Amino acid sequence: MKSSIMEIVRNRRHQATLIFFIVLALYPLLLVDRPYFIWVAIMCNFFAILVINWDILLGYGNLLSFAHTGLLAVGAYSSVMLVNQIQVSPVIGMFFGSIIAAIMGLVLGWICLRLRGIYLALATWGFSGIVQRVLIAEYYVTGGLKGFPTLFLLPVSSFTAPIYYYYISLLILALCVLLMLKLINSRYGLLLTAMGNDEEALTSLGVNITRLKISLFTISSFWIGLAGAFYSHLLGYVSPAIADFATMMVTVMAATIVGGLGTFFGPIMGIFIIYPLIEVIRVFGGANQQLILVIIILIFLKFLRNGLWGLIKALTSKRSV
Repeated sequence: MKSSIMEIVRNRRHQATLIFFIVLALYPLLLVDRPYFIWVAIMCNFFAILVINWDILLGYGNLLSFAHTGLLAVGAYSSVMLVNQIQVSPVIGMFFGSIIAAIMGLVLGWICLRLRGIYLALATWGFSGIVQRVLIAEYYVTGGLKGFPTLFLLPVSSFTAPIYYYYISLLILALCVLLMLKLINSRYGLLLTAMGNDEEALTSLGVNITRLKISLFTISSFWIGLAGAFYSHLLGYVSPAIADFATMMVTVMAATIVGGLGTFFGPIMGIFIIYPLIEVIRVFGGANQQLILVIIILIFLKFLRNGLWGLIKALTSKRSV
């Protein structure tokens, strides 16, 4: 962990990330009397965890997965049920929920390891749809469409003291960025990128593609489950809405594509643009929210395929020439 921190400090690219997190750490101190803006920042941190892991799957590993919403629900409901039934601390519930989500990701990765492209997308979309349907149908266990309440993460609620929850979300995001960045810059990251570029060529070199895919699904599922568990104890409530594709997955897709697929930092930047934009749209035209996001996705896919991060890199490289 210490070597990872020192690596960030020495690298210019990582220095920008460090400054970014320092700015995020100071942000709520300027808005103590504006809880709504702190709440928006909490949601940005929450979605940033999701976009990082979707970018790792698709941008690096070329695995088009729509399992995020299902895994979010698995992590959230596992944590809430443990807390409500056994009366353990929400912190323990969050860890338990993330482990269950990781196990589910391992199983899902094993089942889908032979699938690619649209077939993998359909299979994982089906998984998320099944999870949501089960949550709705098993009313006596899950509360159906209404869901059920649970404990807040802290003795105070996120509605009365959002600044505390903000720093917890920032800590989870920082850990996710640090560990996933370390992963991407390791030999594992090189194998992952090679798999995304040419899976057959990597297999011919003797690399176990099956193990690589399953481990990637497992790692990303852990963080998604942790995000889902945090979200449930942030609201003090859980319902099948957490597995809603239009609400969650479209936001993740828009932020990743706008920021820059396969750039790691681009999607993080993208969510800090997209989510505040969603809040603005919700105020002035909530009914058109999904339509506007889809239009944004199509525009970037047509004219800026490398996203804003790619545009920034292209402009800075021209200046240096």
